[in-house]
Amino acid sequence: MRGTIDVVALLLTGPLVGAEIAVAAFTHPVIGRLPDDAFVQARSDAGRVLGKAMPFWYIATLLALIAAAVVAGGAWPATTAAALMAVVVLITVTLMVPINNRIGRWTGAADASRDDARRWDRLHAVRVALLSVVLVLLVLHAT
Repeated sequence: MRGTIDVVALLLTGPLVGAEIAVAAFTHPVIGRLPDDAFVQARSDAGRVLGKAMPFWYIATLLALIAAAVVAGGAWPATTAAALMAVVVLITVTLMVPINNRIGRWTGAADASRDDARRWDRLHAVRVALLSVVLVLLVLHAT
């Protein structure tokens, strides 16, 4: 049972971390160099699409990490990973979602604020760092 839960947690967490690193390192820097109209369209479309899909992935990952911690009897790597993931979800919901919702409502350059995009990207960098620690702890736990 523990092995199955650990595998599920790894299969959810690993790709999540990879996707978020890709957004931070490649997607948003490329979009940021676009002219204003293209920038607005790309960021708002990405914000709307990912804003619908990612909550399910984050919650599934959190639940899998909690399950891994419970099945492991509260072992510190799994418990710490689950606690950090809870912090990530809290940061995401309280700080990042409101900014993402504003970005998702952009319809033209007049609506856009590159400051909002930069603020979201800074918060995202913190989130990526925390998610990376979550993955390292989970791998440590599973080995």
